[in-house]
Formats: sequence, C-alpha cells, structure tokens
Amino acid sequence: MPAANRLGREGQGLKIALTTLNTGRLSLPALCVASGRWSLKIAREWSNARTQWGQPVGKHEAVGKKIAFIAASAFALDAVFELSAELADAGQKDVRIEAALAKLWSSEISYRIADELVQIRGGRGFETAESLEARGERAVPAEQQLRDLRINRIFEGSSEIMKLLIAREAVDAHLAAAGDLASVDASLQDKARAAVGASGFYARWLPKLVAGAGMDPRSYSDFGRLAKQLRFVERSSRRLARQTFYGMGRWQAKLEYKQAFLGRVVDIGAELFAMAACCSRAEMILRTTPEHAASAYELAEAYCDQARVRIDEYFDQLWRNTDDGDRILSRKVLAGEYTWLEAGVLDQSEGTGPWIADATPGPSSKENLHRKYR
Repeated sequence: MPAANRLGREGQGLKIALTTLNTGRLSLPALCVASGRWSLKIAREWSNARTQWGQPVGKHEAVGKKIAFIAASAFALDAVFELSAELADAGQKDVRIEAALAKLWSSEISYRIADELVQIRGGRGFETAESLEARGERAVPAEQQLRDLRINRIFEGSSEIMKLLIAREAVDAHLAAAGDLASVDASLQDKARAAVGASGFYARWLPKLVAGAGMDPRSYSDFGRLAKQLRFVERSSRRLARQTFYGMGRWQAKLEYKQAFLGRVVDIGAELFAMAACCSRAEMILRTTPEHAASAYELAEAYCDQARVRIDEYFDQLWRNTDDGDRILSRKVLAGEYTWLEAGVLDQSEGTGPWIADATPGPSSKENLHRKYR
C-alpha cells in the first residue's frame, strides 16, 4: 500500500485502531444509563406497592439500602456517561482511557443494579414478563434485563481485558522511566545506569504524591458540601499512584502478571472517576436546572459516600488478599488434582445435557444413579 494512503504516523496503527473502539465503548454506558433509570423506576414503584409485615417493603432497611444503592448509582451512571461523552465531543484529547473506564465501570455497576432489582421483586423478579402478564400482573421484564446486561461485561472488551488495558496505560510511564530497572534480563551494570536516569524522573514525581491542594480544607470550596468528596478524590488519587509505585518496586517487570493487584488499582481509579463525574454533574445541574440542584447534590453525595467504602476496601485488598494461595490452587485444579470433586458428573456427549449422580441416600440412589441435573 502506498505511504500516501497511510493514516497517521508510522507506528501509530494500534493506537488509531484502538481509538475506533471509543464509539462502542461509549455507546454501552449510554445503554446502561437507560437501564439504571428504568430499574430505579420499577424499584420505587414496587417497593411502595408491595407490603410485608404491615408496611411497604421499601421501608424495611434491608430493601431500603438496595433502593439507595440503585438511586445513587443511577445518578452516577448518568454522570459518568455525560462527562465521558463531553470529553469525546470536545475532541481535545485522546479519550481511550476515559472511554474504557466508562465502559468497564458502567457495565459492572448497571449489572449490579439489575441484580438488586430482581432481588427486591423477589419471586416476581425471577419470573418472565410473559408469565406475569398471563397471570394478570404487570409485565415487568426484570429477569430479562439481568440477562441482557450480562453481555456488556464481555463484548467491546471484557472487564478483565479493560482492567489490563487501563492498568498498562497507567504504569507505562513508570516502566519507561525505570528502563532496565524493570527488566528481569538486564545486567547489574545496566540496572545501575537505568537507576541514574530514573532517579531524576522520580525526584520530580514522588514529591507530588505527598501533598497537594486536597490537603487544604478550603480547596474546592465552590462545590459546597461536595468539596470534601473532591478532596478525597485528589488525596486518594495520589495514594493510588503511591501504591502502584510500591507495587512496581516490589515486583518490577513481574508487575504485569499481577493481574489481581492491577485490577484493584483500576477498580479504585474507576470509582474515583465516577465520584468526580458525580460532583461535576451536580454542579452542572445547579447551573442549568437549579430546581433539581438540591436532589442532585444529595444523590452525588450518596454515591460518593458509598464509593468511599468500596475504595477503602480495595486499598486494603491491595496488600491483604489471597492472591498467592488462589494462584497455587487454580494451577492444581488445572493439573487435575481435584478431579475427585467432580465424581458423578458425566460427559455431556453421553446425553443432551449435564448429568450428575443422584445424591439421595439409600437404595434409590442406585436405582436413579443418573438423573438429569437442571
């Protein structure tokens, strides 16, 4: 192909190809917004109409917490999509990471919302819309929504691939600065030379991770009650960068194989991104539709408070986890060391579906050794 037909500069092909994925990765969050809003509507209506123990089920705390999660998360879905779409429309920067974050986070959180809706509706949540309608009830396809949303966590890049993609972008600058320091094959002499070059980079970078505007209680005061949330986002972002740096120092070139660690790093970043988007969205609503500003601030604060709990857990799990043991266990499973646990399961080729031995004690277990397991 003639060089005149080349798009972009030589060596930029993969970047250009990945950029084309932005459209798909931003269309999914848009679908998730609609799903979140519908789930909120159905949850509210059902939780007011269905009574248990003398009051609407929504007034019981166990259900009320699910409703609060759905409401706050539905607002956050809207905020993340709007912010990501505006960045893409502006065309001033490469939004591959923002699009990937939006796709990853939205597909995961919308599925959780749909799952909670099914739980709130109980048996009716598991029942198909057609079955409900046949019995004269409102045809609510809650279970169908749960099934439909499941694919979002797979196509346009599975959640696992999204995490690795985002994590790789996050640590690329460090790997480039470290050079041979992060190479398992480099000689001690090469590592020594690399250390001299990296020292200059980190001498400028590391101090920025200790203190910032978020340390000042007066910072972000224009956001009123949400100022504390933005200060948390800033402080946590610097903390996340420090933890990532510690991970690189501990594992060096092996960091790319620590996928569970990198996944948690991305989970923290996604929640921080959503928190910032919520604060931005509430501020935009204050300016454009002030009649909704108070409730928008309430929803933004609720999401941020819920997210902070999850973020604290993710930070804790960075260094306190079962990753090493799980890796050993999974390899033993793959090596067939626990096949005895599969006893009684027959190959699908022997029938039209999965089969399992009857676990009923007594003579009947011999008579019905092979019963269909559905």
